[in-house]
Amino acid sequence: MPVIAEGTPPTRLVFTFPEDWRVSKFDASSFYRDRVQWLEGMKAVDILAAHDDLLQLIEIKDFRGHSRQNLAKQQNGRLLNDVAKKFVDTFAAMIGAKRLGLEEFAPFYTLLCTREEAKVEVILFLERDLSEKALRHYKLTLADLTLKLRHLMSAYNVRCRVLDRRHLPASTPWKVK
Repeated sequence: MPVIAEGTPPTRLVFTFPEDWRVSKFDASSFYRDRVQWLEGMKAVDILAAHDDLLQLIEIKDFRGHSRQNLAKQQNGRLLNDVAKKFVDTFAAMIGAKRLGLEEFAPFYTLLCTREEAKVEVILFLERDLSEKALRHYKLTLADLTLKLRHLMSAYNVRCRVLDRRHLPASTPWKVK
């Protein structure tokens, strides 16, 4: 099973995907580091995941232990703007990977660039340690953030979701520990 770890212990998150999924730790790939990142301001999502007609771009933010310090970033929209930029920059990088014929990214750029029937999902995986009551008070629930991200990404005809381990739908084929 493909496994991708993000972060450092003790707060490391480990994503496990089904065997038949194609997965890349994109922001750690040599293509991103050597050809994309050097362009000032370019960013990338953490994980690209593909299966059948589904492409998922997953950005991971782990604020556990730092939720209060990251509260303003969540409230003023900077977090979602930063995340949306990562998704858009990754889309651009996939066009480059396709034009360069980089086979390791073919499962991803094929779905993004040539298969109009493909479903593309942008997922912010956000771990926080604030209470549900505090999150509702600040209007920072997963549903609130999903609506705002959907608005930011409306030009791209993609599905947007903000998830965490506590609210990961049972239908999600990959798991996080």
